[in-house]
Amino acid sequence: MATWPVISQFIKHCIYLVFFSVFRCCQLTYWRLTGIQSHLDSCRSGRNHAASAQLLKVWFRSTGRRININLQHHFLSTHVRFVHPEYALQEHVTLMTVTDKEAIFSISAATDNVFDVKKWPLVNLGLLHSAKYLLVMPLSSLIKLGEDLGDPKVKVVWLYNTSRCGGTALMQAFNSLPDVVAISGPKCMISLDLAFKRKLLKGKYKHYVNSNEYRRIYGNIVRLLLKPSQKEANVVAVRSHGQMSKTDLQLIPNLFPQFSGIFMYRNAAEQISSLYRVTHGFDLHSDCALTVIKHPWLSALLPNVWPLNLLYIVCNDPQHLQHLFKRESIRKLDNFGIAAIQFCETCFHYKAVVAKGAPITAFKYEHFLADKLGFCEALFHHAGMELTAKRRELIAEAWNDDSHKSTPLNRDLFKHIKMKITDEMVQNANSFLQYYDLPGWNETTSLPNTVQYSSQ
Repeated sequence: MATWPVISQFIKHCIYLVFFSVFRCCQLTYWRLTGIQSHLDSCRSGRNHAASAQLLKVWFRSTGRRININLQHHFLSTHVRFVHPEYALQEHVTLMTVTDKEAIFSISAATDNVFDVKKWPLVNLGLLHSAKYLLVMPLSSLIKLGEDLGDPKVKVVWLYNTSRCGGTALMQAFNSLPDVVAISGPKCMISLDLAFKRKLLKGKYKHYVNSNEYRRIYGNIVRLLLKPSQKEANVVAVRSHGQMSKTDLQLIPNLFPQFSGIFMYRNAAEQISSLYRVTHGFDLHSDCALTVIKHPWLSALLPNVWPLNLLYIVCNDPQHLQHLFKRESIRKLDNFGIAAIQFCETCFHYKAVVAKGAPITAFKYEHFLADKLGFCEALFHHAGMELTAKRRELIAEAWNDDSHKSTPLNRDLFKHIKMKITDEMVQNANSFLQYYDLPGWNETTSLPNTVQYSSQ
């Protein structure tokens, strides 16, 4: 059941959407009369590349979820002018969202650093709240811009993770170092991935991750995400968003073999319980979808309703999608089961890519809790970085704060929440662990290439 803050935000967003719909109708009419819309149409058809990026001023913003994918309709914005796509290469312009039709950049004030993990533990929150303007361009412009820019010139450390396993704390560590840019949990690829998953479910793709179309778009998203930022850096550390780690694992080692790969995880029981704790009652949209699916009449009336959080966390494997999206499978789901799938899918794909020779090293959160600085030294070593005495001091100071203190996931919001995990829930989680060939609920999870070391 959703909590009152979640319901309240959803109601406010619904009111905003009513106003936005009226505003948008008037805006599109004005754009059609003044020629703005005809210019946009020509840009989307591949013409007028030199002026194919639309600059929009942001007046107001609203989202229906506490942590959301930022789309254009979440911003009440007005047209300023058309500019060259290279406008996006400025330091204070950051790639925010890519759909199957367009790319949206957030433009913050020159003094705002949206990659500052101390202020914005999740970069998506920084992009939402710091946006003064938006820059929107068609995919063709994004692709050309990324290909002209080329691969990053700095060292890149890419941190894949199962969520709730110390990834944000590691971003705090990287962020504290003056020569490192830390990008924590970017969501710019999720809308694109969702669009292709929907096409796969409708039978339009067999395995889109292997398609040249998807790989080309994805590679250029990475290039533009890692373009030079406001902070001079020798190293860029990126923590995959937990919902994108499965796709990132399949593509980053192939498209960017020069990146250093690190995988973070923890034991299944602790991982699934922790993710369930922060997602239970958190997503009203998906709770409503599950209610519809489990109701015999509503399910028959609305056969194409899917829980969006399940679509977020499943991978792109056709066999898995067909299994998980069967109506009888979804009817057995709740937030606990979805947390189990999130863990299982990510571990499954980590094992698959490592078996094929991907040079990714795994680290366990349990080792981090036992010896944080020793863990960090081992991780830096495998990433080709040195943990000097000065770096140790900076990292230890950064870890004095809650890694999620500025987010809806901060400890104070969840310390009073009581969870009851029943035997039936554990049995359900075990069925997923067995399906993905992973150790059971009360067993130790140990994945290939996990670094073993003794704490001091």
